Amino acid sequence: MEMSIRTDRMELFKGADSFSNQPHNHRHFYQFTVPVQGICHFTMDNRPFRLHEGDGLVQHPGAEHYLHLDDASSVIIIKFRQDALQLDNGPNTRPEFAERQWMNPLDLSRRFQHWTTELMFTEEKEPLAAQETEIQVLHYLKEALYGSSMFDGKLENRGNHFVRDVHLDRVLEYMHECYSSAVSIEELSAIAGQSRYHFMRMFHAYTGVTPYQYLLRLRIEDARIQLRNSSASIAEISCSLGFSSASQFHRIFLKVVGLTPGEFRRSGR
Repeated sequence: MEMSIRTDRMELFKGADSFSNQPHNHRHFYQFTVPVQGICHFTMDNRPFRLHEGDGLVQHPGAEHYLHLDDASSVIIIKFRQDALQLDNGPNTRPEFAERQWMNPLDLSRRFQHWTTELMFTEEKEPLAAQETEIQVLHYLKEALYGSSMFDGKLENRGNHFVRDVHLDRVLEYMHECYSSAVSIEELSAIAGQSRYHFMRMFHAYTGVTPYQYLLRLRIEDARIQLRNSSASIAEISCSLGFSSASQFHRIFLKVVGLTPGEFRRSGR
């Protein structure tokens, strides 16, 4: 059994039940292989490894490798581009990781299910949602492979005081102007003058939600106004707000408001 899902910067893969593959390498990608059930027999650069649950193994670009699983075993593989996990100390910094890494197999399995579900059900016209999930995966890998201590203290300690951030305020102004259009993490982080990872963390700390959640809030608030005050059809409102389909609009509106768009309009709220 195999399952694979790709984004621009990574690939999530799961193999199970006597899965095996042929010797190969990835020229521009790292690979992180973690058995989450049973035993994985792995060979890398002619070195054999017998990996148990949680025994993670890092393959650098160009390393030839292949594997096979015992019966009732499964493995999660995350491939990521060479530049995907760079720290904020220069674009030419080559990441270096310890070859062996231990991961909690139950936690990784739970996260994998969440990530793949989010990516599979992300609409094509909503790149921001897919990019947020991608960043969640890469941030998880950063903490696992570099160590969470490398990220301690990165956010400003503001105590109980709210401090305005002019850079994030510019992002919010932009989002309020363009929420009916497709926006990307690259656009928003460039406005803030921050890396993708730092921007995501700072935005969440500043607003309490992710950029995509904030975008949906703006769209739903506009939808409420249009449903109350206009005669436009639900399909027309959905299209005007940048939703990829009326069904997506229906699903998100129900989740946020607790009523379908039609029920909300009929209620007169």
